[in-house]
Amino acid sequence: MKERKIALLLDVDNVKIGGDAFNELYEKLQSMGDVVYCKFYGYNDRKHIYLSEVISQYGYETAPFMRFKKRCSQLDSRIIVDAVRLVYTKPEIDTYCIVAGEGDLIPLLVELKSSGKSVIDINSEYQEMNAHMFDTHITLARINDNSDAYVSKNRKPTTARPKAAAPKKPVAPKPAPAPAVAPAPVQPAYVAPVVDDVEDDYIEETAYDNDQLSEMLKDITDRYSELDFSDNSDIDKKIDLIRDIEVLIDDETAKGEGLNSSNADIRQIFVELQNIVDDMRNAL
Repeated sequence: MKERKIALLLDVDNVKIGGDAFNELYEKLQSMGDVVYCKFYGYNDRKHIYLSEVISQYGYETAPFMRFKKRCSQLDSRIIVDAVRLVYTKPEIDTYCIVAGEGDLIPLLVELKSSGKSVIDINSEYQEMNAHMFDTHITLARINDNSDAYVSKNRKPTTARPKAAAPKKPVAPKPAPAPAVAPAPVQPAYVAPVVDDVEDDYIEETAYDNDQLSEMLKDITDRYSELDFSDNSDIDKKIDLIRDIEVLIDDETAKGEGLNSSNADIRQIFVELQNIVDDMRNAL
């Protein structure tokens, strides 16, 4: 029997999968075939430290978490973009394990199955609405167990700290019998506020807080997922999409954002957009 070539696309930002659950999933996939491609979406090296070893050991890819203000679902659309791209750039992959947040995966699953691919899911609460479209289901014992899903590198033990006593109100001194001028009232001693230096387990950050940019990225992803790069159909739409992505990259980079952003997460987003443009041009 031919060994499966498996791609694992896992949204660790929206799906609560801890270290034990991931190890169980990985072992089950390896028993089915060979995991030849793996990418973690919403990865943060503080929040998901339990994945750092497997990422460094196998050279797996990561995509930073990307928050939009107006986000109607928990489905990371980058999974759709990457899955469709892999169909045409890595045709040897015959099986896809999709672990995604809440959202409509039907168009992606139809595209994968129509391309002769098998799809696997896990018992995530978010994928129940799409369960009938998967070929294989993996049940994990510790899915949604938060005990080891979020671990900070700098986590310190929480210890109780005594609160500083509030300063007493100044009491006006009694006037001295002889002097006519009373001494100035005693000022309360300044008490510095106590700052708790215990770091939260994880503080969710915003990679890009821009509604207009968020809408543009969503539009690009939707348009990309509707195109078929295996043939010469919709050439005008494909060329328009390439041009629009290039304009977005150039405009944001010229403003000091995009590829020139001081934020590593934002730079990574635009690097991925540039890679998508290169893949589309090669497919034309």
